[in-house]
Amino acid sequence: MIVYVISKEKKPLMPTKRFGKVRRLLKEGKAKVVSTKPFTIQLLYETKGYTQTLYMGIDPGTKNIGISVRKETGEVVYLGEVETRSQEVTEKMKERSTARKARRRHQREKRKRRAKKAKKIFERKSFKIKGRKEPLVCKGIKPKLVKFQNRKRKKGWLTPTARHLLESHQAIVEKIKKILPIKKVSVEYGQFDIQKLENPEIQGKEYQNGRMKGYRNASEYVLSRDKHTCQLCEKRQGKLEVHHVVWKQEGGQDVPENLVTLCEKCHAQVHKNQKMKAKLAEIFTGMEKKYTPATLLNTIMPFFYQWLQSQFKEVNITYGYETKEKRLSQQLSKSHTLDAYLISLEEEIIHPEFYNFVPYRFQQFRRHNRQLIYALRDRNYKLGKDIVAKNRNKKTGQTKESLHEFILDKGASCLSSLKVYPGTKVHRSKFDKFRRGDTVYYQKKRYVVKGYGEMGRSLGFVGEKKYVLAKECKLIAKNTGLVCL
Repeated sequence: MIVYVISKEKKPLMPTKRFGKVRRLLKEGKAKVVSTKPFTIQLLYETKGYTQTLYMGIDPGTKNIGISVRKETGEVVYLGEVETRSQEVTEKMKERSTARKARRRHQREKRKRRAKKAKKIFERKSFKIKGRKEPLVCKGIKPKLVKFQNRKRKKGWLTPTARHLLESHQAIVEKIKKILPIKKVSVEYGQFDIQKLENPEIQGKEYQNGRMKGYRNASEYVLSRDKHTCQLCEKRQGKLEVHHVVWKQEGGQDVPENLVTLCEKCHAQVHKNQKMKAKLAEIFTGMEKKYTPATLLNTIMPFFYQWLQSQFKEVNITYGYETKEKRLSQQLSKSHTLDAYLISLEEEIIHPEFYNFVPYRFQQFRRHNRQLIYALRDRNYKLGKDIVAKNRNKKTGQTKESLHEFILDKGASCLSSLKVYPGTKVHRSKFDKFRRGDTVYYQKKRYVVKGYGEMGRSLGFVGEKKYVLAKECKLIAKNTGLVCL
């Protein structure tokens, strides 16, 4: 254990292991506790502020970030690992896109109903749209103005996932900079060669010849790659078709990693049978995004390095192969904290205290949640005690029959015997007392909230399986975004 110290003016000082002195300072009122994890105190009297040179090592990553700080002798004063929200941000962006598409569809349907009531609806008409050479043919109602040309991206624009990842790296460095007087920084500058990851022996002119050279399109390349064989039943006879593993309506792309060869029969089954679709997705999903982490790091590293130069006087760059050589020479297994420590070292000598230092583990939580509606409950149709249908029409991902399908199967005569339970909206107001990432006391122990249960009446903790009653928990600290576990 180590105690971090900041001055009266909130400037970082050297950390200490003199726990007796720290205890006396707190008891005499000459210091106060600023943070319990990591344990940090602030002095309440004037000091000279002498410090030693501390070296920081940073191991960037998309899921986990490793951080280490050491003295000139190699003695460790800080080790930490951050679990980012990169995957969650991507999922939230997909949810936002789905909600936006649904909202626009409802708005268009509303305009259609109004046009029909006013008897201004038409079958087919051409309209000249600003920004288009050819007229746009529309049915039903006049289209809105095209606004895509009004959208401009600023220089240095990043995607939401990349921007979050960059800010995550900056946040942990800022957090450590407040409690330790760091002078020099070493960072592993990740610039991944995607083509070399695909083909390690590539060189010279081969970079100019893509994998699809000589093929007319992606479909022809995929058929050749799969040796004109159905990837489910392994048949070569009959008509072969190219299928999107992740459907285009779900965000899938027209790239070879998201395309697979299927026979006509298997292709039809995948589109009709949810189990077949899930089986195919289990085998092939993930191929499209296997180089996403490398691409994200390639995107943010120039911005992160430039930011580090603005924060510290001396910033050194190392590369992955150098860190790997240091690790292999010591015959050590890979970890983010170890790599961060090796990055900060100029020599390959590891200080003995490194093995005894327990790293601080940080996890990111969504800090602000403006979502008013927490969940939408489906409309249920019951025949006796059994639910026989959900919703009037089947929505995306629904496995149960819709009312429309139920009528086609059983007939309209059974409608009178059905009992309708309308869909409801669950509002977020019940979850306001505790939020994910909050620190609470439960049975004299400190926990971090990971989620809710029973409409907010119970809480789940990070690292614990069981949920406990929320009324038995006491709030210690609100979610700060970056929480030390």
